[in-house]
Amino acid sequence: MQNGQQGVAAQPAPASARIHEGTQAGYAEPRMTLVQATHLHESGRLDEAKRAYETLLANQPDDAEALHLYGVLHAQQGQLERALALLRRSTQLLPQPLALSNLGSVLASGGKVDEALECFEAALKLDPRNLQALVRRGNTLIEAGRYEQAVTAYDQTLAVAPMTLDALCNRGSALRVLGRYQEALDTYAAALTVDPRSFETHANRGNVLKLLDRQAEALGAYDRALEIAPNHPAILNMRGMLLIDMGRAREALASFNEAVAGQPDLIDALYNSAVALEHLGHVQEVVARCDRVLTLQPRHARALATRANARLVLKDYAAALADYDIALSLDPQSTSVLCNRSTALRHLGRYDEALADLDRVLAVDASFAAAWGNRGNVLQDLHRFDEALAANERMLEIDPRSTTAWLNRGNVLLNLAKPDQALEAYERALAIEPEHLDVHGARAFVYLRQGDFERGWREYEWRWRDPSSKDARHDLSAPRWSGTEDLNGQTILLHAEQGFGDTLQFARFVEPIVARGAKVLLEVQPALRLLMPSLHGPSQIFSKGEPLPPYDFHCPLLSVPLALGTDLTTLPAHTPYLFADPRMVEKWRPLLGDDPRLRVGVVWSGNPQHLNDRNRSIRLTSLAPLVKAVPEVDWISLQKIVRDDDKAELAVLPLRNLANEIRDFSDTAALVSGIDLVIAVDTGVAHLAGALGRPVWLLLSEPSDWRWMSGRTDSPWYPAARLFRQGKVGDWASAIEAVTHALLEETSRAIDDPAGLRYGR
Repeated sequence: MQNGQQGVAAQPAPASARIHEGTQAGYAEPRMTLVQATHLHESGRLDEAKRAYETLLANQPDDAEALHLYGVLHAQQGQLERALALLRRSTQLLPQPLALSNLGSVLASGGKVDEALECFEAALKLDPRNLQALVRRGNTLIEAGRYEQAVTAYDQTLAVAPMTLDALCNRGSALRVLGRYQEALDTYAAALTVDPRSFETHANRGNVLKLLDRQAEALGAYDRALEIAPNHPAILNMRGMLLIDMGRAREALASFNEAVAGQPDLIDALYNSAVALEHLGHVQEVVARCDRVLTLQPRHARALATRANARLVLKDYAAALADYDIALSLDPQSTSVLCNRSTALRHLGRYDEALADLDRVLAVDASFAAAWGNRGNVLQDLHRFDEALAANERMLEIDPRSTTAWLNRGNVLLNLAKPDQALEAYERALAIEPEHLDVHGARAFVYLRQGDFERGWREYEWRWRDPSSKDARHDLSAPRWSGTEDLNGQTILLHAEQGFGDTLQFARFVEPIVARGAKVLLEVQPALRLLMPSLHGPSQIFSKGEPLPPYDFHCPLLSVPLALGTDLTTLPAHTPYLFADPRMVEKWRPLLGDDPRLRVGVVWSGNPQHLNDRNRSIRLTSLAPLVKAVPEVDWISLQKIVRDDDKAELAVLPLRNLANEIRDFSDTAALVSGIDLVIAVDTGVAHLAGALGRPVWLLLSEPSDWRWMSGRTDSPWYPAARLFRQGKVGDWASAIEAVTHALLEETSRAIDDPAGLRYGR
């Protein structure tokens, strides 16, 4: 409705208009008192007016006009029961259209709709053209949800007074609810001929245009409304919601923020601003904005669900699950919340519960594409790839243009050892969304794994288009080297960008850059700082965060192969290219002791924050059969961080634990230099052993990371490496059994040839 309220007559018609010449003196005195009371009433001096009405009614308790106006005053002060009593008495004594209309308004505001309508009808019987009763009847019907009757009532009003703005505007609102959008627009057009600056009409017209998906026109209507009533919080909120639909999240956020600035407790605008922030990827701010909503309204189910979604992105899975649980307690039928809850459960390793949630969703809505996608993800984690592929196919039947579905299909096919089919799926995804970062990353993985470095390095560069990527150096003051610029006599900064293993592996590319005549500044993670001076080539080495001298170019380490045009034939594979500090080696010698057995170091888990950690790391209990099967070995743990789940097993296995003595990679390098063989999962220590030229046996998941390529037992990156792969996805037992047989052969050979592998002696 235009004003959103019923209301009673705020300025009653003055009683003096009904005083005629020749009135008797005895009648004139109370009439003058009523005139005075009415004047005070109209002036807003309600307490004085109240006293005047009471004085008059003390002498003339049945004065219908005084009872009417006194009732209006009580209604204005919110004293509805008293107002009703006075207005009922007035209309019983003297039924008048205005009094009946005001009684109807008070009844309507108290929810007594039918009785209110009876009052309006009674008023219209007395005066069929009474505009106030006509409009209020329509307003009461619309507030009661009787929209068809409301339209009829407004039509009757407009037949009497075609230019009645309230009737026109509110008729449009009723038609909008009835889905009669074009009629609503026609009605609003008529209203704007009455008042081109009607804020309510422009705003309501915007609502209808939004429903018709005429977004640009709707935005224009909201903007026109805001020209008339600047900074109106409700319209700023509606405008923001429209901008979200238009994909203009940044502008939407500005609109929501303006609304909140004008009305800090406007829940809808606060919540919608969180949605805009979610679209913009500002997840920390999403959490903060949802916190504000929940402070004002702790049981806001959508804010809880949106905060949970943000916490999923932040990998705070336990907190996300807690929010989803509360949201579901408030809205148990929300399939979208159940679907997202399954993702939190999946990341917490609670796969059966995740599948149960998805079964509930699909039982309600078998066409919920995202639920089939999530089901495929859970089944893929469980290595039930055929079932995962079937779930993915169901998703594609529902939404054949889902980039995510094609990406997931490619990932499943890759796990099924079908890389060519995986690439076809990725191509289908890119045909739909050519700049999808994850798809380009997945395709780079396959190319590099197949040894197609030309296409692989190029695709790998898409990582820099991710706003969250870790080229997080906003102070890079020189252009990036692409490989075409002459480096002779130039200074170039080569900088680490990802994990320790990446830096250790790609540090080899410093030397070819130096060979081009460049002065190389090398920036690495602090834990690698003391090790890197052994690298041939860099003129200066820095820890990340240290001040840097001027330079002419920069290049991330993992982008150097693309700039150099590196392929398998030109890969700088000579090792060692890193060396342990001899003084550190001497420090470790007494700690290692003089045990004559073959000395083998083991690493079974890497950084738990790594995206592929659940596949590449293993539990120590899985490695225990190897340690127990080969007692002719001096076993040493190279594990810097031992997870809680592994501590009990470590305490009982014949593994020497030197973790407390390891400070950084310079210590680990010295320790590895005194060890005959390193057996490791795909971690930084494996790369360190390879860079040091030490024998290293890698336990690799299937499919392995791209750098270990496909199907090979050797590595073009590390000539001293030997690769032991899972027989099938998730089958660590077969890989560990192969290592066990190989190590038994090595220890048997060591008995016959004591020199054997003992490089560290």
